Amino acid sequence: AQVFASTAMGIAIFDVHGTVVEANEALATILGHEEMPKELFAEADAVALASACARMIASSVDTDRREWQLTRNNGDTVWANVVLSVLRGSDGLPKFHVALIEDVTEQRMLQEWLRHQSLTDLLTGLPNRAAFTDKLESALATGEPYTLGYLDVDSLTIVNDGLGHVAGDAVLVEVARRLRVVLPDAVVARVGGDEFVVLIQGSPDVAALAAMIDEELSEPVYLEGAGVAVSTSIGFVHAAGPGADPAVVLRRAHSTLRRAETGGKRQWAIYDREADVADRARFARIAAMPGAFENGEISVEYAPVSWVSGTRAFLEASLRWDSSRHDDVVAYADALGLASRVGRMVLHDACSRGEPVLIRLSRDQSRDPDLAAHVRTTLRACAFPASSLFLALDVRAMPDGEENLEVLHDMDVHVLLHEFGGGFAGLSTVDRNAIWGIRLAQPPSERLARQGLALMVPLLRSAGVHVIGGPGDPDELRALGVDLVVSR
Repeated sequence: AQVFASTAMGIAIFDVHGTVVEANEALATILGHEEMPKELFAEADAVALASACARMIASSVDTDRREWQLTRNNGDTVWANVVLSVLRGSDGLPKFHVALIEDVTEQRMLQEWLRHQSLTDLLTGLPNRAAFTDKLESALATGEPYTLGYLDVDSLTIVNDGLGHVAGDAVLVEVARRLRVVLPDAVVARVGGDEFVVLIQGSPDVAALAAMIDEELSEPVYLEGAGVAVSTSIGFVHAAGPGADPAVVLRRAHSTLRRAETGGKRQWAIYDREADVADRARFARIAAMPGAFENGEISVEYAPVSWVSGTRAFLEASLRWDSSRHDDVVAYADALGLASRVGRMVLHDACSRGEPVLIRLSRDQSRDPDLAAHVRTTLRACAFPASSLFLALDVRAMPDGEENLEVLHDMDVHVLLHEFGGGFAGLSTVDRNAIWGIRLAQPPSERLARQGLALMVPLLRSAGVHVIGGPGDPDELRALGVDLVVSR
């Protein structure tokens, strides 16, 4: 009796017909009554509880646990954990039912809030990636056609760095608002820092859709006195279920976005299966590079570089990874941030041979601020003379790498530029620096370009710069006027 009266848990005793015989004050409080009423439960709840009692007797089940949605005296909802038990007499027959009722409304509200937080982007109020994935899966399961657009806000970093992250956040909030305005029937979500997705039913004209989004976002929003407008790059993919995998559709849209961004800002593209297959194969190859590097699968090959007279001048070191040749391997290394490690490996291998050697550096290696220090350490460790080392820096890394050109030249290393195709910037770099030589880029096939190259080679040689060509037709290279030829 003391427990019945003092516990915070509601207790109700029913007869075998489901009628309340007795209840405690705690239950009355849970249900919103200031004192014990004649009718404790709302009519619908009373009927439901009586039915549960009847089912328990009919099925010989003595205990039933479930979460009930009960109605308070004022009409509000109370969530409760209810344990219904059958009390039997000495003869084993049911005599009463007892309900233990615990108010879990606050816990339920907390769970709903946490669930909402886990599925909502806190900055914009849009669904986040997890919530959008669920919506996408549900949409594709219908079998109807949908169009997914993956958007990246262009130049948000400029706003963050120029006006501050508060302004950048304000831009993202405004982008979210405008996307909902221009696409009222679409599912709009924020799935990353400056990335949004839109899911549109059907197969609309994506060119018109991209133009409509761009026009909506191009109107400036004024932040700290500055009229800020943004654009987006968009990757579109058409999808139809029910066999479509949401993760695959999202990946395709994101891959298409990245392909669109290679064309600059404010670009859009639509999914291309062949391009996607090629990109996936390349990215998978790049992703596997760290393991290949650690396992010694990347090797260094050497080819002779000879004067046009036929006398060998030095060797050229090149990287090889299965079927991938030097240019691809160094590009993969740059993409993964492995440029410095791979460069040190090539440098050490080449200097250990004790022969004059030419090494072509990647773009990242060419502008690496630690390049001169790595070269100095390797030369000392291998007891290799600096004058026997020919380092070709990528002309596309200039002018960022010009300090390396100067420092390496002061160390008595022969410095060169490779991937040289002429142009004012390349010629200016040659004119400003003590360049020993240049290694020509792959000769163009067009007549006018080849004529320009033929005019440029004598110009470079007249400036005291050695010109290296090849691999290619030796007679054609000699006719071009090069000083040295790379053999393969």
